[in-house]
Amino acid sequence: MTSVAVVICVAVVIAVVLWMRAGVRRLRTLQQRHRESLRLLVHELDDRYDLVPALIAASAGAGVERERIRPVVGARSLAIGVRDQRLGLAERAGAENALSATLHELIGGLDGVSHWPFIRVARELQLREQRLAGAVRVYNDLGRTLNTAIGRFPTSLFAKLAAIGPVALFEAPAPMAAPATGSEGAPVTGTPVRSQAPAPSGTAAA
Repeated sequence: MTSVAVVICVAVVIAVVLWMRAGVRRLRTLQQRHRESLRLLVHELDDRYDLVPALIAASAGAGVERERIRPVVGARSLAIGVRDQRLGLAERAGAENALSATLHELIGGLDGVSHWPFIRVARELQLREQRLAGAVRVYNDLGRTLNTAIGRFPTSLFAKLAAIGPVALFEAPAPMAAPATGSEGAPVTGTPVRSQAPAPSGTAAA
């Protein structure tokens, strides 16, 4: 083999190595962005948990019937329970959707309510719902992009080199109903129903 051929072979090998390193780096950057979006989503969810008790406390002064408050209390308890049990993202998305539905039912229409403490918290929760929708959209978009890259060649090769696996999306396979609540607001039913399909490996539950 001539010296020119050797130089060409070395140059090709170097180019391939650099190409693979760049591909791995891009995938890892995407993975990191996806993880950061999950942290933001979890932060938004935790903030919403903290706002619900203030809404419930203000509901008495606003003349809101206790029967309308109980579903919100039960849905919040369910969502926190799913979080604390570290269940999969599908289960958590179902519980969070149930909480969103009960909140929408309670504060969706503020006509006739003049109690400012209730209105203030209700508006803050409505804004939180919008921010949550945006956080979920960003998380799922990044997750789909990452999963698509992992499933295609040559980025599938980069994913194997970087030990990057598919990630779960924040999507519920079916609506999860909020539990009925007892007189003290605690859920009457037991633990939430878990999805039969396990979450893809490589993604920790929020």
